[in-house]
Amino acid sequence: MPMNRTQEEILARIEERRKEDFFGFERSDLLEHLEYKHAKPFLKEGVTEDQWADRGEVQDPIEELKDYMSFAWEKANNQRGLSANRSIHHCVAWLWLAGEDEILAKVENEYAHNYQYYGKDILSMICDHFGLDWKQWDDGERSNG
Repeated sequence: MPMNRTQEEILARIEERRKEDFFGFERSDLLEHLEYKHAKPFLKEGVTEDQWADRGEVQDPIEELKDYMSFAWEKANNQRGLSANRSIHHCVAWLWLAGEDEILAKVENEYAHNYQYYGKDILSMICDHFGLDWKQWDDGERSNG
């Protein structure tokens, strides 16, 4: 599924997420999907267009999410608080970039009102949406630490 957001929408989302994305996890994922001319104000001084292009091909957001899911479950299973939370922020960014607004709304609601178990309920919801077998990664334990 290709990215469904324009450069201007990504820039607006970066600004919009400043308060919720305190550590910048989502914003760094969003930044990766900007063309150099839009990304330049966020980059370290002196980064050239060629250097930006050399970062490699930007992956489709949903493919990136799917590839990341086993790692996200590992962090949740190991009760790695900040890392597990960061996983959810990555998923939010990728869902938004892909225009997956329906599942994104559910994820954001769950995160805002019922974040627990290091995000396992959110991860399973995302996996179910995309037909991923989350049980292969889940250790079956539910704890808040």
